Amino acid sequence: MSIIIVIAALAAAGWLGFMAAAGAQYALIMLVGALVVGFFAFFSPKLSLALLVFSMLLSPELGGGAGGEGRSLVVRYDDVLLAIIFLSWFAKTALFKDKPFITATPVQTPILLYTALCVASTAFGVIRGDLDLKTSFFFVLKYIEYFLLYFMTVNIVDSEEDVEKYMRYGLVVAVLVTLYAYYFYYGSGAGAEARATAPFEVPLNGDLRESEPASLGGYYLIVFGVLMALLVETRGYAFLTAIGMLIFMFPAFLLTFSRASYIGFTAMIPALFFLSGKRRLFMLGFLLAGIITMEFLPGISNKAINRVTMTYKGAYATQTFQAGVVGDIKLEDSAASRVHSLKRVVFEKFPKHPIFGWGVTGVGLCDTQYALVPGETGALGVALFIWMLFRLFYTAKTVFHAYSVPLIRALALGFMVFLIGLLFQSLGVNSFVIVRIMEPFWFIAALLSVLYLKADTERVKAAGADE
Repeated sequence: MSIIIVIAALAAAGWLGFMAAAGAQYALIMLVGALVVGFFAFFSPKLSLALLVFSMLLSPELGGGAGGEGRSLVVRYDDVLLAIIFLSWFAKTALFKDKPFITATPVQTPILLYTALCVASTAFGVIRGDLDLKTSFFFVLKYIEYFLLYFMTVNIVDSEEDVEKYMRYGLVVAVLVTLYAYYFYYGSGAGAEARATAPFEVPLNGDLRESEPASLGGYYLIVFGVLMALLVETRGYAFLTAIGMLIFMFPAFLLTFSRASYIGFTAMIPALFFLSGKRRLFMLGFLLAGIITMEFLPGISNKAINRVTMTYKGAYATQTFQAGVVGDIKLEDSAASRVHSLKRVVFEKFPKHPIFGWGVTGVGLCDTQYALVPGETGALGVALFIWMLFRLFYTAKTVFHAYSVPLIRALALGFMVFLIGLLFQSLGVNSFVIVRIMEPFWFIAALLSVLYLKADTERVKAAGADE
């Protein structure tokens, strides 16, 4: 059954990719496809969820449009697929009423409050005349989409076996994404300007300015978090698979030349050592071996080092900033734009609407999550966002300590590690709004919430038996 799902998902991704590349607009075919997906979602939600796992990273784009102050809105086949699956699942839930629409989880309340705040702050912005209704509506819908994925997954997945099955599918997707990243980097013909990117971000020989290497970098932080956790929690086949995949994928990660992603990965290493007391000596040796090995790949390591150092020295570092006791520092244009965004939000935007913010799209393209959240949703949004992330971390930590199954412990530990990595990547990337990062992020969060609820149920049963 598993191999059938994998083949079907790959066939669907290939077909959609062919249609996107050819510019095909066959309404009848799309209608039939929607009906087929809806049929499977209604009668076999778990099968449709497996298809969604593959589409998260292997889904082509339908098109896009301009957003507020430099932000662009991109619609993908994955968005349509998620909408169809959600509506079919919702119809089944309404008809059979076998499960509640929203299952109570530790993250439920902050998610609902944060979603309500995004809607309310954006509505205020539209009423004031600061925001365009159409553009803001679709961006808010994009935010809500992640949370719908979370609640839907919590309701569909119901066993540890399901969680392990979806983990295997996710690793297959990671391999396919990496193969594409190598193919794009070495086959794009862009020479020194080439950077590895996720599938369908930009066509081969297309405009490289349309690519989003940081999206692939953030996705790799999620994958690496789980793989490194597998190294410290598992043995045998799973352990060897994790080693092989890390060796295979890490050069592709470096080829993104995403400095914010490098920062995120660097932060994940001490996080792993702190959160897990197992195999620390082995992990240290493995990391040192990796660093030594990269010396034999100067075409990759030298470019990655140059990409980092150009941030603060050399011909590109032309913008000067005063950094308190540190003195003046120089940054190149891309890094300087992050500083400008943060200063603009903190000193110009935030004081005007400090409680509810300017609404979604109200502060434009910030390129740092730490400017985007207070700018769009104000101080109240910052508080809810922190609360939401804290509850996610708490859920993963609880699962990690409640289970003895190595794969489940690895998933929980990996989530805590890559959450820290994404928080550091967010210094230079809007990590928590990027589709190719947030869809797998919230999917894994949902899997952990299911495990949390099962562990809590078992604890209650055990307490009842003791009484």
